[in-house]
Amino acid sequence: MKMISTRTARKRKLTTYAVREHGANLLFMLPAFLLFAFVVLVPFFQSVPISFTDKKAIFAKSWNYVGIDNYIKLLKNRAFLDTFLNTAHFTLVYIVGANLLGLVLALMIWRSSRFNNVARTLLFMPFTVSLVASTKVWSYVYTDIVSPLFGIPSPLGVSSQVIFGLAVIAMWRDMGYCMLIYIAGLQSIPGEYYEAACVEGANSWHEFRYITLPMLMPAITANVTLLLSWGLRCFDYSQMVLNMKAAKTTAVFVYEWIFGNSRAGVGQASAIILTLVLVVLTNLVNSILRRREVEL
Repeated sequence: MKMISTRTARKRKLTTYAVREHGANLLFMLPAFLLFAFVVLVPFFQSVPISFTDKKAIFAKSWNYVGIDNYIKLLKNRAFLDTFLNTAHFTLVYIVGANLLGLVLALMIWRSSRFNNVARTLLFMPFTVSLVASTKVWSYVYTDIVSPLFGIPSPLGVSSQVIFGLAVIAMWRDMGYCMLIYIAGLQSIPGEYYEAACVEGANSWHEFRYITLPMLMPAITANVTLLLSWGLRCFDYSQMVLNMKAAKTTAVFVYEWIFGNSRAGVGQASAIILTLVLVVLTNLVNSILRRREVEL
């Protein structure tokens, strides 16, 4: 009986300690969660019933219930489908380019030194620049530097090149973020693996393919999943060339229909479709990549 009472007392102490520790952590997280709920969760759940109506404005007092008509119209709307294709094209180029550049830079400067530390800071600085400032700077670069230097038009003025031109801006801004994630992954790989591979006669390519790349899968998963969500929600870059149909993304389509065309019901339905696609794709990609991760 004494042993049982002692175990019970220990469990109670552990439970009390766990409650205090996790309770403190939750309190620290509470302000951020409240802000997230106020800015994201509440507006999203409020938009769901609006998407089943013909409201002209979000706060309109007169409206009719139309069921899933808005969703059916959107799936048959060529302009809406084109914005999805534009968004997918931008996201694909953006993810591949930013991750490749980030990985190459990480492999070059992942070891700690004065030069590498300064280089990391300089390469990460574009990520701290606002999206609006980034688009303004690159608009100048394309128009006043690239065009006169190479004798080619700005890609932001050519329909067939505008998505690639916008993706380059996004890659320039976010490659530093990807680089830091990959540097953290590279520094966590035990050096014994490379020493063993060197003893076995492996060359640099074999070390990268069979040691570095598999061990970097958690970092790759984080970068690809995050950039996928950022790319699908692209709005600011598309706003830079708003008058060009080939550059219009789904987020811009949502904004135009809610505030520009005064069709809040249709706009909210398109926003919900975009959200569902984003959630499904990010979870699918995340689950696929996590299966390839290996434990240290």
